Amino acid sequence: MKKPNKFTARRVALCGLFLALALIVSLIESYIPPIIPALPYAKIGLGNVVLLACFLLLGVGEGYAVLVLRCLLNAVFSANMASLIWSFPSALVAYTVMVLLAKTKFFSICGLSVVGGIVHNTIQICVASAVVASGVFVYLPYMMLAGAIAGFVTGILCNFIVVSLKDKLNVKVDSYEYHREIDLESQGDDRSERRA
Repeated sequence: MKKPNKFTARRVALCGLFLALALIVSLIESYIPPIIPALPYAKIGLGNVVLLACFLLLGVGEGYAVLVLRCLLNAVFSANMASLIWSFPSALVAYTVMVLLAKTKFFSICGLSVVGGIVHNTIQICVASAVVASGVFVYLPYMMLAGAIAGFVTGILCNFIVVSLKDKLNVKVDSYEYHREIDLESQGDDRSERRA
């Protein structure tokens, strides 16, 4: 089996598109008031939909690249590097958990997103307990519920995105590979043959 080239121009362009989308979502989310005023960085995590879609359509490595760059660039653009204390650990752990659960093939896209939302907010509470005070754990049940609701909504959105793009990218989503070979050219040839 031919090993796919990880650094094609098409793949880099697609990663760039996912990164741009993730940054836009993060920017929009930054204008949404926090769920709990006492925890200003405890966001719902709408960027989860972009990361999950990137993982399912491109691969695990590409998802990690988008995650790291999104957190870093978002902190730079907002001139608030301290936000990395909250955003990076929660996003990293949530994404890793989704990747591991996806390998079991027991979870749907929506299920993965729900778990990711819960883990995301749980890690933020853990970070807040270390930075602010341990008393913030009282908010944990509410944050987990908010994460589950947000994960359900973003999971539905992610499912629509994946269903819409998987055929165009010629990707089998149920394989959960760590790196996907995207072949738009061969798909275009197949369409030309069908038209002929």
